[in-house]
Amino acid sequence: MKNTTFALTINLALLISGALAIFSGLLLQLAFHIGSHADFLIDKIVMGASYHAWSTIHKGSSVLLSLVMIFHFYLHWPWYRTVVKKRLFSRNRQVLTLTVLFSVVAVTGFVPWIVKWQHGSPLIRHAWVEVHDKLAIVLAIYIILHAVKRLKWFNTAMGKLKTKPVS
Repeated sequence: MKNTTFALTINLALLISGALAIFSGLLLQLAFHIGSHADFLIDKIVMGASYHAWSTIHKGSSVLLSLVMIFHFYLHWPWYRTVVKKRLFSRNRQVLTLTVLFSVVAVTGFVPWIVKWQHGSPLIRHAWVEVHDKLAIVLAIYIILHAVKRLKWFNTAMGKLKTKPVS
């Protein structure tokens, strides 16, 4: 029962932080046209929040998602090792693609922060952000497909918690 509770907690943290990162990222792209930081766009209010507020929400949820994802990857390391050892790539293509894509999107999302902190070229920073934005859309689709495929597991895990006797 502890394993189910723990796994459910990790997966719910991934689901919530992932949904918030996807939502805020898409909102930033669509409402504020990331990369075009004209004053009239930055001062715009969308759903009661400014560009800076949405950017902070996106950054915070992305950091949380990345930390929980690292932990999730660590917990599933034996599975990854088995897939590689037994060469089960074709049967697990979606999860492996999701893992690689998440890693690339995380790197392309965090590199612009480093460029900015190092007072690097805005053009280079913008290029990284553009790559991040495009790959993140593909990642969002993979995350949604991954979560949908696991809805039965979520329902079973929630059912186990509901029927768990109070001690």
